[in-house]
Amino acid sequence: MKKAKVINVSNVSGGVGKSTTSIELATYFGMNGYKVLVVDSDMQASATDCIGFKGAPFNEKELLIMSERVSQGENFLNVLDQGIIENVADDLTDVLNDPDMIEDVITVTKLENVDLLPASIRLCQADKNLSDDITRSAVDRLSNALDLVKDKYDFIVIDNSPAQTLVSTNTLLASDLNIIPVKLDRKSVKGMIISLKNTISIMKRNRKNIDIRILFTMVPKRGKTEKMMIPWFREHLGQLIFDTVIPYQKKPAQEASLMNKQIVHTNTNVGIAYRELGKELLTFFDQEVA
Repeated sequence: MKKAKVINVSNVSGGVGKSTTSIELATYFGMNGYKVLVVDSDMQASATDCIGFKGAPFNEKELLIMSERVSQGENFLNVLDQGIIENVADDLTDVLNDPDMIEDVITVTKLENVDLLPASIRLCQADKNLSDDITRSAVDRLSNALDLVKDKYDFIVIDNSPAQTLVSTNTLLASDLNIIPVKLDRKSVKGMIISLKNTISIMKRNRKNIDIRILFTMVPKRGKTEKMMIPWFREHLGQLIFDTVIPYQKKPAQEASLMNKQIVHTNTNVGIAYRELGKELLTFFDQEVA
């Protein structure tokens, strides 16, 4: 019986390509015949929006009710915020509350062989819900949920927010591999250091072994400092660093969008690099490389 390999994509620094990496890897695996589940654990729901799940639209009745509440003196933003939360379908928040719900919450996407466990703004409530649980199960909710569906997938890819919360602890402890994307600037490298230390700390505290890999992203073709830093990092961090480097390319996502494709489908430098990363991961997990 197959059991999905779980890949977590995280960095406490934003803007390093976490969502892009998650989506492009899922797309690559799917287009090569592997069954994939994307778990979106970011309340901004970038992965959820990108691969086709938009949530339920507002309807006229809801808008009339909200308008009436505002006309009676309620704060517009508060009413709108409540309306958004009430309007959202089930998502990861519900699964973290009740792992047995996972199969009901998973939805199909526009991507070949890729399903989605969506996120929404409701995830802002999830960490509080978990912190109210003083038992060990608070950090194992996602692991328990994914165990119920691992036989249906080859890969599970988890996209994370930069925040360090009980939700991110859940995603890390559910994973076999933690990928830390990093741009070679001060902020992102600092985020990488914090993420590495945090991963090691959680592993020790929970007696769990998780593989770690660092992925250089948005690397300028002619960047002199990057050309110095990458060999230096490889010298000291060795096998923790992927062979593949994701280059910087102006607006590859927009170009792919115009062609109604993901970046990995294109022959841009970034698309080629993400295909190479996908192959590297298939080799890492001893899977057949297309």
